[in-house]
Amino acid sequence: MNLPPNELWNAWRGSPEIRQLAEDLITKPRGEWSSDDDALYGILHSEPDRALSVIFAAIQLTGDQRVLGGLASGPLEDFLGIHGKAYLEVFHVLALEHRRLREALDGVWQGAMSKEVWHQIETLKQRAFS
Repeated sequence: MNLPPNELWNAWRGSPEIRQLAEDLITKPRGEWSSDDDALYGILHSEPDRALSVIFAAIQLTGDQRVLGGLASGPLEDFLGIHGKAYLEVFHVLALEHRRLREALDGVWQGAMSKEVWHQIETLKQRAFS
């Protein structure tokens, strides 16, 4: 991780490319997120800051709870399974500040997350609607 939490959360505001990737992500028909063909998954391993910025932008740009749930159970859950340990502090800081992120985390399941990461996410999920 290179960028501070708030820069990751707000990166889309200054980057038309991140905003476009986020808009593309949230306008895909439900259930069509794929690790094979999605632009986000192309950067998920190689550019985690950029990938997380796209996920955070999508979370902020959608008003549709079904889309938010799809983001949670797809890209967000996958990101946490791959990079969760390195980004726990980012999620902790931002989830305490942004209810929208807590709502998205509420839709995440353990999947490939380590027990340590999952325990921290579960703690944040408990605050989802407080």
